[in-house]
Amino acid sequence: MPYIEVMNASPVVFWMICFVSVIAVAISKSGFGGALGSLSMPIMLFVLPPKLALGVLLPIFLITDIWVVYIWRKHVQWRFVIIMCLFAIAGQLTGWLLFDYLSNAMLKAAIGVIGVLTAVNYLWRLVRPRAELAEDTARRLMARLWPRAAGWCGLSGLTSFVALTGGIPAQVFLLPHRLARQAFVGTMSVFFFVINLFKLPFYGDLGLFSADSLKLSLLLLPCIPIGVYFGKWLNEVVSDRLFYHVTYSILFIMGVKLLFDAAALWSL
Repeated sequence: MPYIEVMNASPVVFWMICFVSVIAVAISKSGFGGALGSLSMPIMLFVLPPKLALGVLLPIFLITDIWVVYIWRKHVQWRFVIIMCLFAIAGQLTGWLLFDYLSNAMLKAAIGVIGVLTAVNYLWRLVRPRAELAEDTARRLMARLWPRAAGWCGLSGLTSFVALTGGIPAQVFLLPHRLARQAFVGTMSVFFFVINLFKLPFYGDLGLFSADSLKLSLLLLPCIPIGVYFGKWLNEVVSDRLFYHVTYSILFIMGVKLLFDAAALWSL
């Protein structure tokens, strides 16, 4: 059904859902590193079919990414960005090659388990902190930087391409490095911009963009500044400790949601 028919059937509900979907993207990307933005697609699916929803959201993602990169450009950890993007692009190429052979349910279940376990491990460390020095933890993480990036960021690129859940593996990779919240968001914003930009020719080849999708994207653009500024304000007013509590909580919520999504797909 064309989106205009859905909008005419219930315009208030239609625009409220579209607004919430775009706001979730903007707040997440500008304030908390992007994982909550994975909610935007499921929200949009309440009023749009999947193909049209994806075509509407990708331009919005990219425009939001550009804005957020500009805001946090002075806080980017470029070493992490380069390493993360290299493996994520390889993962996206893998996703493109294997697109017809991968099960969304299996991918969502796997990423959901990873997200939940990572968040639970963070909570366990808060309850039962280890006696190790932060310097020792940082040293071990840096020693395993490349293999961890290959695994988590490659998976991020793969799942971003085929299931729109790339934020969780990327956060699992970057969160343990305990960057300052501004550096974390700045680094993630450049990472997401690169991998979203890389999707354009492949999604165009799949026919995901149309006159309807681009028109609706254009109509929703005014929502982006509201979410971006609110997300930036939240990032600036919360402490690093609260920022990581909130971010890991989002990671847990997204992980649980993906497990429910996977169960729903398997039950069909």
